[in-house]
Amino acid sequence: MNLKKHFTLSIAATAVLLLTAGQAHAQSGSRLCGFIAVDTPNKVGLLYEARTKDASYKKQCDEAISKMKQKIDSTPQLKAMKWQEVKRWTCEDVGNKGFVNKGESADICDKMEAKVGYKVTKAGAASATYAKQ
Repeated sequence: MNLKKHFTLSIAATAVLLLTAGQAHAQSGSRLCGFIAVDTPNKVGLLYEARTKDASYKKQCDEAISKMKQKIDSTPQLKAMKWQEVKRWTCEDVGNKGFVNKGESADICDKMEAKVGYKVTKAGAASATYAKQ
């Protein structure tokens, strides 16, 4: 009888968890800063993942944007591209600008390390590549 009660309780608890579980958003405390070029078949992002809980969060973003702007201006191949500034965008917002394929998670921060600059590239249907800078 005791086993039957435990089994029934387990089933009920599982049902409650399944019915009340909300959508989890990985990296909820992260924002991306930098630049993206998405007006071509090959997408490029120069991105830095900052943590919103850091006291220097806004300063980190501003410094990352400044450094990346210098890199774009001093590299002819990059300077020839049309760039859009990314200032404290969510990881999903950037991912949905063409950096993920249908069915993939738009949270590109899952593939990045916080406080590190990345060059993210995506060509056609291939998955994006992430290179630390």
